[in-house]
Amino acid sequence: MKGFAGFFLLGCSALLLLISLMVWLFWRRNRRRVQAVQAKVVENVRRRDARGRPLYFPLLEFQWEGEYKRLESAFGTNWEQFQPSERVSAFYDPRHDRMAVKPPVGPGVLALCLFVISLLCLVGGSMMLAAML
Repeated sequence: MKGFAGFFLLGCSALLLLISLMVWLFWRRNRRRVQAVQAKVVENVRRRDARGRPLYFPLLEFQWEGEYKRLESAFGTNWEQFQPSERVSAFYDPRHDRMAVKPPVGPGVLALCLFVISLLCLVGGSMMLAAML
């Protein structure tokens, strides 16, 4: 029975290691795609939501690779969060030419946790197999 459990833990270790590597690579690729920029708020564009309440989306101007760009933020609030001419930090996705959210750290933390669990399974499985000898 210890032999089965040991090999099972080694198999789980390999699987978790593979999953953690895939999550980490996916997270790194998406994180590199989004770039932090310093932008100036040009105006707050007013739109209405489904219930007719006003939402304000800042129109941002920033410089990217030598040219000025104006893009509307995809995230609105029910008040004018920023004043015109105010400088803000924003995230730009040049691949899709749009403003983006800050890249989350959650997938990176998940990959790290899966890696640690895979190491624990590796140690546990190895100890069980060594105890059989």
